[in-house]
Amino acid sequence: MPTHRTANAADMTFGIEIETVAPDSEVAGGLRIGSYHRGVQVPYLPRGWTAERDGSIDNSAGGHACEIVSPILRGPEGLAQVADVLRTLEARGHRVNFTCGVHVHVGWKADWPAEALARLVTIVAYAERGLYAITGTKRRERSRYCGGVRKYGNN
Repeated sequence: MPTHRTANAADMTFGIEIETVAPDSEVAGGLRIGSYHRGVQVPYLPRGWTAERDGSIDNSAGGHACEIVSPILRGPEGLAQVADVLRTLEARGHRVNFTCGVHVHVGWKADWPAEALARLVTIVAYAERGLYAITGTKRRERSRYCGGVRKYGNN
């Protein structure tokens, strides 16, 4: 009988993509925005954080469509780095609008039990309406880009 490790949140890896509108001043000051899936290091963020284009971001009111993509992160240190990055982006004038969102990718080890993955998906499914609600609009919840996990199960 194979032995399975217990899934531990501190062992999980994750990544995050933050859709923003970067101010003209940052682009003039050295921020380079790479093409889609070909990000360029953001000079004022920790190593591995890149900027790339994302066609779903509306920047018609000015600025530059810019998706900030993290390196692979882990545990409390990774969460702290995300918080620091968000503070830095805000301080440097990055803004969001109704077309911006956040994507979170969660790494999963093959030897972790399937039941633990099922619990994680269930927790996300229960919380996703609240996560959408904090945006203040139903638009994201109904979007083709951000449909949520509930659509795959018995809602």
